[in-house]
Amino acid sequence: MTTLKQVADRAGVSSATVSKVLSNTPYVSADTRARVLKAVEELGYVPNLAARALARGRTYNIGVIFPLIYTSIFTDPQTLSILEGVETVINERGYNILITTPKMPVQQSDQYRRLVQSRYCDGLILLENLPDELMSSFVASHNYPFVAIGYQSLEDKSNTIRIDDYHGAYQAAKHLADLGHRNIGIIAVGPVSMFSISERLRGYRDALASAGIDFDRLPVACGSFSIESGAQALRQLLKADPRPTAVLCVTDLMSLGAINAAKSAGLNVPRDLSIVGFDDIPLAIHIDPPLTTVRQPSRQLGETAANLLLDILEKKQTTFDPVVLPTQLILRGSTAPVRSA
Repeated sequence: MTTLKQVADRAGVSSATVSKVLSNTPYVSADTRARVLKAVEELGYVPNLAARALARGRTYNIGVIFPLIYTSIFTDPQTLSILEGVETVINERGYNILITTPKMPVQQSDQYRRLVQSRYCDGLILLENLPDELMSSFVASHNYPFVAIGYQSLEDKSNTIRIDDYHGAYQAAKHLADLGHRNIGIIAVGPVSMFSISERLRGYRDALASAGIDFDRLPVACGSFSIESGAQALRQLLKADPRPTAVLCVTDLMSLGAINAAKSAGLNVPRDLSIVGFDDIPLAIHIDPPLTTVRQPSRQLGETAANLLLDILEKKQTTFDPVVLPTQLILRGSTAPVRSA
């Protein structure tokens, strides 16, 4: 393995000068810099990042901790979009990304505790969505800079960024009520309690209450975020009496399953059954009919979280107030006015 001294000997400079060039320190002449970089390339020298991190007190690694709740994060379009936003910013600003997906219960995960205690990362981005599994308290106890994507806790919302789940869901439910629907089924997620899902259900409840609809009398079925679980939940809702004329799904993937199940049951969407999702994943526009849904800015969520964390690390700010990104109801072909009896 090529050493720093070998690079210095090839370039005819001291080891200290090589270090200055590799760390982009000013006050090195253009000619010297060119000779050092040429020697690095010719010898195939790779800096020892661990040693450099120890010397500088910085690793230039950013940890992203997304707990494994139901399925792999790499099968969820929304999570992938968030990660894409995070990675883009981290890469542009000269950092590396390290992703870990601890299993629940998170606080008992060895990989999670080992990562935090090792100080291998300069800062952490947490997907904080589980009220019974808050990671931020343990991270903060180790004086780790962090940004939480989600609610963190309903009491302490500092250094958090999230979408407006409540108003997005409110608009979705209001849309169905405005179309005349009164028998509305709900596809939720269970049994795990999640901040975002609870806020969406609260938005449904309040919008329907404003339309004179008692949320507690509506049929509810739970899925697990997947397409198949959405199909199973829809089949359960179709057994309700009276049968729902519309369904609110807390995620798009389950909405896709619901549409497929409705078709298999001989129902026409939206003539016989209107369906509204939440997320606006890429598949939402390609299913037949295209899905009416609530768009959340997932990539922007990841980009903003990464920029805020790096600003903290680079001392541009020490903390920030909660950031809430707006959602938008997207009207497509899966909803229609209720049919006359």
